[in-house]
Amino acid sequence: MRRALITGVGGFCGRHLAQYLATQGVEVYGISRNAFFDKCSRFPDLVDAASLVPAIKASRPNYIFHLAGVTISEDPATFYRVNAVYAASLLHALEVTGYHDRPVLLVGTAAEYGMISPDQMPMNEDSIPRPYSDYGISKFAQTLLGLATAKRGRPIVMVRPFNIIGPGMPCHLVVQSFATQIARILKRDMPPIVQVGNLGSSRDFIDVADAVEIYWQLVQTPAAYGEIVNVCSGSPIMIGDILTRLATLACIRIEVQTDPRRFKAVDVPVHYGSTEKLRRILGRASTMSLDLSLGRVLEAAMR
Repeated sequence: MRRALITGVGGFCGRHLAQYLATQGVEVYGISRNAFFDKCSRFPDLVDAASLVPAIKASRPNYIFHLAGVTISEDPATFYRVNAVYAASLLHALEVTGYHDRPVLLVGTAAEYGMISPDQMPMNEDSIPRPYSDYGISKFAQTLLGLATAKRGRPIVMVRPFNIIGPGMPCHLVVQSFATQIARILKRDMPPIVQVGNLGSSRDFIDVADAVEIYWQLVQTPAAYGEIVNVCSGSPIMIGDILTRLATLACIRIEVQTDPRRFKAVDVPVHYGSTEKLRRILGRASTMSLDLSLGRVLEAAMR
């Protein structure tokens, strides 16, 4: 049986990836602060290579998925400790244990591209990264580490997912915020007023089910080793359109109320990626329609 080790298995994408791999006959092991699967190695210091060695020896993975990361923190150093140093520790631990020949998928972010003007869209993997947040900068550092390691012959894929949505996504993300508010309206827990930030920006959304399937296909594809690959839909969708679609799916009329606290200090107006490289490597991109994906999010919010 094939075996996979997932860091960050307790997170949104980690949970979905673990469930998907199980349906593919893969024996899943996970590293997380909180147990998710029965076979889940947990360590007090996640970025310490010595702590990772026992998990690697116990799981004997054929594939490694590095999903662990921090998107929000009041301490800037946390971004670099978790998003960059953790990857370095993991790659070193694989070397120490003799598992350096196992394919590794490092999950970066579209935030690595940073400040790119609308006329430079869609972003492809050759676009010059201009990250402006600690999150984007720290993930770009991880990507640079992956590229350097891959040049030494290690089978490493570096993915840059755009806005992944689906059941169980974090509450601070805009799609989940809308879905949660609409669910509360449907349950009559609040009046039909949805609090919003900037509805005019456009983003690239992909369902988590598509994303994790793509991860699994990429980590098994030698043509992807040593490459940065966008994981996206390739289409920009305005945030206001997302809200309209959710309200339509819920069959309700809503009033929109702007909340200044929901606006970002820096908000790129249009941000979407190219699927050309993904299609070239796998012959596919995302397959789930946006409305079906939003319906899944809304259904989960109603539970």
